[in-house]
Amino acid sequence: MLTIIFQNALQSGGPDYSVPLGRRDGLNFATTAETLANLPPPSANTTTLLTSLATKSFDPTDVVALSGGHTIGISHCTSFTGRLYPSQDPTMDQTFANNLKITCPVANSTNTTFMDIRSPNTFDNKYYVDLMNRQGLFTSDQDLYTDARTRDIVTSFAINQTLFYEKFVDAMVKMGQLNVLTGTQGEIRQNCSVVNSNDLVIESVVKGRDSGGELSDF
Repeated sequence: MLTIIFQNALQSGGPDYSVPLGRRDGLNFATTAETLANLPPPSANTTTLLTSLATKSFDPTDVVALSGGHTIGISHCTSFTGRLYPSQDPTMDQTFANNLKITCPVANSTNTTFMDIRSPNTFDNKYYVDLMNRQGLFTSDQDLYTDARTRDIVTSFAINQTLFYEKFVDAMVKMGQLNVLTGTQGEIRQNCSVVNSNDLVIESVVKGRDSGGELSDF
């Protein structure tokens, strides 16, 4: 996931940075339930975001910076139509809401829309400009500007794209250092998206023994 976020950000004009090396891959993949348990939902308010991510040592600046990843990508209507139906969220700009209702005419619409209406294909700071104009798509987006604890951070990123890039990189590096596997923990995958087969493990062990390596290294 970290690789995907980094590639998408870089390819769409975002910051380039050195990713710390040495992190090994896990021996299994997180289930859908495990993944969702670690990701606050689109309907989360700022209190929920800050509380949830504080358990992983992210501070408010990290939270606002990571949320800026929503400057690119799309969302399904069902992730935000709770702000449109049955009644409109009062923090949402009226014209923005009217346009979303055209894209998502019913609450369970299967349509999609861009996360950032100003520059949907460019990784920049326009996401924060959206928030200042009450045009954040998710509750978890717009509430960052509504909440006094994060409002000034949103404003500073909207004004200063370089600052946003710096803080985004800091937060991404911090994310990459969560629950790191090193030494003999985990594995180094032949294919990042697939756990190594037993055959590959056996082959690695044999090669290690043939080259004088110790079996305990694997």
